[in-house]
Amino acid sequence: MSSNASALSGLKVLIVDDAPDILAVTKLILTNYFAQVITATTGAEGLKQVQAHKPDVIVSDIGMPQMDGYQFIREVRNLPADNGGRTPAIALTAFTRREDRAKAFAAGFQKHLSKPVDLHALIETIASVSTR
Repeated sequence: MSSNASALSGLKVLIVDDAPDILAVTKLILTNYFAQVITATTGAEGLKQVQAHKPDVIVSDIGMPQMDGYQFIREVRNLPADNGGRTPAIALTAFTRREDRAKAFAAGFQKHLSKPVDLHALIETIASVSTR
């Protein structure tokens, strides 16, 4: 770990991903950097977690069944600010084309990272979008 560890210390991060292995690894990485990690395996569950826990940052997959990441973040953006509607969000996805990035930003994500993600890029991006 590096000095970036302190940048995530106590930061509440919601990870939304339907792949259990990716969810577990991402949680482990962020926990090792002292973030408080909340997880959800669906967009609908993620929406409930946003309202219940008011995370500092959301990291969400795009390609999920029922409610994809685009729809999930649009639903988050429709929430009142005090209910999580303005929570900074990062798309973490295998959809890496220019138009995929543009679609993620248009839906309401502030950043777009490609899977597989570089550990340092993930940590730095989470720290950079945090408003705390």
